[in-house]
Amino acid sequence: MEILSPVEKLIALRKKYKINQKDLAGDQISRSHLAMIETGKNKFNENTAKILVENFNKIFEERNISVRVKLEELMESKQKQIEKLKINFLKRLEKEESIESIISDIESYASEYDIQTKITLYEKIGNIFFEKENFHRAASFYLRILNDLIIIRDSNALGKVSLSLIRIYLQTENFLAAVDLENLIRSEINSFSLPERSIILFNFGCIFDSLKDHQKALEYFNDVEQYISDSNQYFDVKNYQALSLADLSHYEKAISIYRSLMLKYKDINHKMIINNNLLYISRLENSTDKIKFYLRKCKKLIELVSLDEVSKYTFEQMIFEIGETSLLLNKKKDAINYFFRLCNEKTKRNLNFKFSAIRYLLTHLTKKDLETVQKIEKFYFDLLKREKRLELSFDFIDFYMKFGLQNEINNFLHNIKPFSTF
Repeated sequence: MEILSPVEKLIALRKKYKINQKDLAGDQISRSHLAMIETGKNKFNENTAKILVENFNKIFEERNISVRVKLEELMESKQKQIEKLKINFLKRLEKEESIESIISDIESYASEYDIQTKITLYEKIGNIFFEKENFHRAASFYLRILNDLIIIRDSNALGKVSLSLIRIYLQTENFLAAVDLENLIRSEINSFSLPERSIILFNFGCIFDSLKDHQKALEYFNDVEQYISDSNQYFDVKNYQALSLADLSHYEKAISIYRSLMLKYKDINHKMIINNNLLYISRLENSTDKIKFYLRKCKKLIELVSLDEVSKYTFEQMIFEIGETSLLLNKKKDAINYFFRLCNEKTKRNLNFKFSAIRYLLTHLTKKDLETVQKIEKFYFDLLKREKRLELSFDFIDFYMKFGLQNEINNFLHNIKPFSTF
């Protein structure tokens, strides 16, 4: 089905059934008048359309053609046709039929859509992929409408789409793409509705913190503080302010924030975060006594909690920090145990920690730990389904080569093939 204007439909019908202008005009309008309608020189009004519909149907009847033309269909505007298509596509998307088939149908009309129709359909597709955690496909559809939303200044939709993209980039740790997004929407953020605005500001702070731009991160965390509405948000903002200050070497200011937070937040989850970050600051200060003190506290807290009580994200971060600090203090056995615990955690976050834990383990394990390494290898292949960090492949190969394990090398190369071209 094509999207055609009334005049285009008139011409298409006439040419399809090989009807010349003179026969279609009949005796109620002139051939020249019809010709000028088809070339756009005369207006195609409903009175003329009624005559032509009657003439079409009369000719079809005389030629034993079963087709019949309806006035409302002939005169239906392009915009009306597109609106009907949009409604139909949205209904199909709601039913969750084969989404790839629907996308193919939607994109076959891509050149016909006005901006708002394109936005409505692509945002819906993006949302469906987001809910299915197919973040790459979700982002691809959100990005197709981002500039359109900026152009038409639809702050409400732009805020929602921007927030979805930021969540995708945080989930996939694609921080450079997040910076590109920040450059695009920076001047628009203050026009977003409050919920999206505050979360976006906070998440941009987290992104710049991950990129080690701690001054810019701190600016975002300070900016979002004015929008804090509840206790959990207050903790998150103050926590990241403290971390940014510590990374900028303002240790006393950071520690002062944590002292205040300790007085207010006494549950196990918040205690874990505070002590984990105080351990991190102690390492930045290079204070051995403080490092040992907070390491003992963190180890104790980890063993006191169940995963039902705390955030798995926080739990994994703390395990990695304990492992890395243990290594710093030459407690190799402890470090290996904590890094290996990370290879059993199944959250979709903390991928950098998990890949780093694998690298640490391969550096410090020996041939007698082959069974453990094979478990780590299986975990690594599971991670590769979420993010291709193929550089770690060489760490596995180096480990097997160091101990002359040719069969293990062959098996590894066979298993890595689906993920690589080498």
